[in-house]
Amino acid sequence: MNAAAVRYLIGSMIALVGAAMAAPLVFALVTGEGAGAGTAAGPAAGLVPAGMAWGTPAAFAVPMVVALVLGLLLRRGAREHHADEIGIHEVVIVVVGAWCAAALIGAAPLWLSGALPDPVDAWFEAVSGFTTTSATAFFDVERQPRSILLWRSLLNWLGGLGIVVLFVSVFPRLGVGGNQLFRTEMSNVAAEKLRPRIREAAKALWGLYTGLTAAAALLLWAAGLPLFDAALHALSTVSTGGFSTRNAGIGAFANPLAESVTAVFMFLGATNFSLLYRAVRRGEVGALLQSREFRAYVGVTLGAALLAAANLWGTGLLPTGEALRVALFQVVSVISTAGISVADPEAWPAGAAAVVFALMFVSGMSGSTAGGPKMIRILIAAKHGFYGLLKLLHPRSVTQMRLGELKVPDSLVMAVGSFLFLYLLVFLVSFVVLSFAGMDMVTAASTAIASLGNTGAPFGQLGPYGSYAALPAWLKLYLSAVMLVGRLEIYGVLLLFLPSFWSRK
Repeated sequence: MNAAAVRYLIGSMIALVGAAMAAPLVFALVTGEGAGAGTAAGPAAGLVPAGMAWGTPAAFAVPMVVALVLGLLLRRGAREHHADEIGIHEVVIVVVGAWCAAALIGAAPLWLSGALPDPVDAWFEAVSGFTTTSATAFFDVERQPRSILLWRSLLNWLGGLGIVVLFVSVFPRLGVGGNQLFRTEMSNVAAEKLRPRIREAAKALWGLYTGLTAAAALLLWAAGLPLFDAALHALSTVSTGGFSTRNAGIGAFANPLAESVTAVFMFLGATNFSLLYRAVRRGEVGALLQSREFRAYVGVTLGAALLAAANLWGTGLLPTGEALRVALFQVVSVISTAGISVADPEAWPAGAAAVVFALMFVSGMSGSTAGGPKMIRILIAAKHGFYGLLKLLHPRSVTQMRLGELKVPDSLVMAVGSFLFLYLLVFLVSFVVLSFAGMDMVTAASTAIASLGNTGAPFGQLGPYGSYAALPAWLKLYLSAVMLVGRLEIYGVLLLFLPSFWSRK
């Protein structure tokens, strides 16, 4: 075990999250947010002992200093250990350890400020933010100080592709270790590289990610949103994180133009960033359009939107134009795993609601900020099923699976099958656990797949505008674990529980 490399990488992540707290700290100081600015609501109100709720500046300053000092201490001396590569053991420990450490540090300001006086709620909110799940423990986000809202959106932004790009770009190259870390979080089974060197690729993605965020903020502002709301919604839209400054999300502004801008950037956030980079920076639009995964992503999105819209219009619930607009927004929201809503799908006709629920088992492209199983895996599984049927008809035939010009090796097909089996298994176990916890079947199924796929929950009691605050502490801890398992591609967490993982050869 290369402990020095692990210490250095996790320390760098801790320092990075600590440094990010400078933004809400400065904002709180400039806007004059003072002592006791956080306000707890609902069952959590009154849990904070007298004097425990700090002013928001102190609630950010103290954990920021602690994180920076701890991060630098962990990095100290580790730079001297030059490793050509780090193996799978180090990669798994770094990825899981860094995400857990980031969530723990990210929860500190939420708790210390009194915004979420229950530490379990603060942990749940931070995990949801970093995993871009959009589930919240707040009853009323509109009562919170704006620096807290800024931090929530930054959790989303760091938890999307941004945290991967920053994660890679601030680290020294450790042989193939950097590439392994990049592949683990990006979950790009095609593993296409932007540059020969991973740090150069990270910088390119960092620029694209930041540029998309800035463009989204400017367009939302131009569409009529206040600048603060536009900026925060841009952070949580491009990251497909879903946190909002309003209890009813982007729909609270009753601004169809802003909703259209949001839909566009949700869609882009769930598009492979390698292909986006080639299209935007190099003008290689053909590479994007020729991608089988992108075409499937577009096809599923448009097909699902048309089906849902037809049902909304056919039942007389909405006129044609409104049905198309609302259906397309909700479909993009679910398939991108952003979890942003302008309507309650549970109030829709059964057909349209079923389309939205089915999309929770799909997701955007690999190499994007989307959670879920990724479109490329669905494509490979579907292709494998088709080839299986052909094999029954022609048992002696020998065929090589292809996606366009790419050959798909049997080892990759087996890996995809194993992943989808584990994905379904975790969903079923979570569904049973939530059902035993007292949830109705719709809420249990929706919450289970929403937590695992990092999509938010559009159905049941914890629907698009619901709060998780009333859930028992153990259940919030369990759902936090499910969010992490889903975001870290299942294997990254489950490997830790194998005795052979810890055995030394």
